[in-house]
Parts: sequence; structure tokens; C-alpha cells
Amino acid sequence: MKIEDGIIKLLSDMEFQRLNVQRENIEMFYRSNSIGTDIILILRSISGTEITSDEYRLIVNNVKNQFVKNGFTNINLLGLIITAAADRAKRYLLEEEDHFIIDLSHRRLLVYEDQSSYFSYIISSIEDIIHDKSYETGDLECNKHKVGWITLFNTIIVVANIIIHLLAHHTNVFGYEGYAFNKGSLSWYFIKEEREYYRILTSMFLHSDFEHLINNMLVLFFVGDNLERTVGRLKYLWIYFGSGIIAGIVSISYNMIKQKHIFSIGASGAIFGVVGAMGYILLVNKGHVNHISSRQIALFTIFSLYGGIANANIDNAAHIGGFIGGIIIAILLYRRPKEIKDNKAS
Repeated sequence: MKIEDGIIKLLSDMEFQRLNVQRENIEMFYRSNSIGTDIILILRSISGTEITSDEYRLIVNNVKNQFVKNGFTNINLLGLIITAAADRAKRYLLEEEDHFIIDLSHRRLLVYEDQSSYFSYIISSIEDIIHDKSYETGDLECNKHKVGWITLFNTIIVVANIIIHLLAHHTNVFGYEGYAFNKGSLSWYFIKEEREYYRILTSMFLHSDFEHLINNMLVLFFVGDNLERTVGRLKYLWIYFGSGIIAGIVSISYNMIKQKHIFSIGASGAIFGVVGAMGYILLVNKGHVNHISSRQIALFTIFSLYGGIANANIDNAAHIGGFIGGIIIAILLYRRPKEIKDNKAS
């Protein structure tokens, strides 16, 4: 039996009546008494794209209007969104109504802070069903959805790094051999004295060799993909480029103070920012988001920092600056959905 079946049985036990709404992915239940009418609308949206938010809003408004026309009063509507893509399913959260998200990927109930407490009487019962392992989540469908979805901006950044590396190392598109590195690498002298501020950005897309490139891109493809899923596209760009810029500033500041005239290249400062942001998000989400664990993030950070300390050619100032920058930006941009457990109506 699936989680959805358990919830439908729960509603039946609570004397909710089922109504036919003639939509394949929607179920509707209602219960009316002298106090008012409670309506619970179940939307199955595994990928978060089965219907548009406008279509869903129209369905909700039509349902409420039909109840009003039939003489029902004091109508309260709860939308239960059953999904494997909680971030994308947030599009269905209407300001006028209460909505809970049943996240099949992590077997959890998400209740956001702006929701009223009216339907709190059902929360603990839904939580019990979600956490009961005898109820299935439809894992095959969830996994199919996850494999088929590659995040847009993270993938573009990875591909851009690979293309620029190939052009810089194997063609003359950027001029003579080494020209791109001479003009695009990070150097406090050229940034301060020659005002070549663009180097902070261009250095993020240059790599010394294929091993340098592939090591960075593998980490970015794994962690960046999960971060973009979690925070969304625009916030991901703010974190990635913001961290990279902070990493560059920290690096040139450190080398200027130490009077080290070195040239730095690589996306690792921005990548450490992505790791730092993901680490913060894991912390506030109690250790697990989108199938990446806090242990994985911690191990990557420790080994990477150790590798930098052991290797004199690694720009540790950029790594540390990017990591801290990513945490700060995540604190400013990320808001964790409120997950309520075992709350009962007073």
C-alpha cells in the first residue's frame, strides 16, 4: 500500500466523504458539520510539473465556488501535495489556502511557516503514515524522475569550463599558447595596479591541466547539482559566483600582504563556496538533503583542505575564502521549510 492510500484511508476513518473531480492526479474529500466545511484536496505531482500552478489555482477556486453555490459555509481548504520534487512543487502553494507537501524522496511532511494552524489536527496522523515503512513511496517513479532531471545552470557552468579548457589548451582561439592564462589568471598586482578586475571572474574558468579540470568538475557536478535543486537556479548562481568572487578577493589580499607574486586559476574557490553552502543547508536540515549527506560534505572538505596544505601549489586562501563565503551567502539566501512533527491541535 502506498502512502497516498494510507492517507485516503485516514480521511475515510475521519468521516471525510470522497468526491469525483474527474482529474487523474487529483482526489478530493470533504467533511461538513455545524461549525463549517473542511475540504482536503490531494494533488499527485511526482515531478512537480504535471500541471501548472495556474491550472491548480483554477481547480481550487472552482472547488470552493461549487461548495459555496451548494450552500456550504465557513469553508477551509487544505491542499496535500504528494511529490518527489518538493522544491518544484512549491509552485502550488497558494497564499489563500493551507498546503502541506508530502515529500516522498525523504519521507517527510513539510509545513511552511506562513500556514495557519487550522488543519494541525491531521498533521501527526499523516506523519505516522509517512514514517511507517509498511507504506511504499513509489521509489521507482521517484528515481526515474531524479535521473531524468539535470539541473540547468550547474550543467552550463560545468560544460563552459570544459569548453574553455579545450579551447585554451588545444586551439589558438584565445591567441598564442598560454595567452589565456597570462591575461585571465588571478594576480593581485595586475588587479590592483592595472585595474584588471575581470581576472577575478576569468580565473574561475581556467584550469592548468586535464586532471585539475576533471577533479573540479566532478565535485561541482555532484555537489552543485544538489545545491541547485535545493535552493533554485538564481540563488545557486548567487552562491557560485558570489563565492568565487569572495575567494578571489581573499586570495589576492592574502598574497598582496605576503608580497607573493603568483598567478592562480581554477574554479575551486567557487566550488568550495558551493560545498560550504551545501554544508550549511545540511546542518539546518538535520544532515540530509537530496541524497547527499553531511558526512560526504565533511569528508570532501577535510580531504580537499588537507590536499591543499600538503601541496604548495594549491591556493588555500581562495579555498577557505570561498568556503566561508558560500556559508555566508547561504545564510542570507536560504530559508528552510518548516517541518512539523507530532503537533496536535490544542
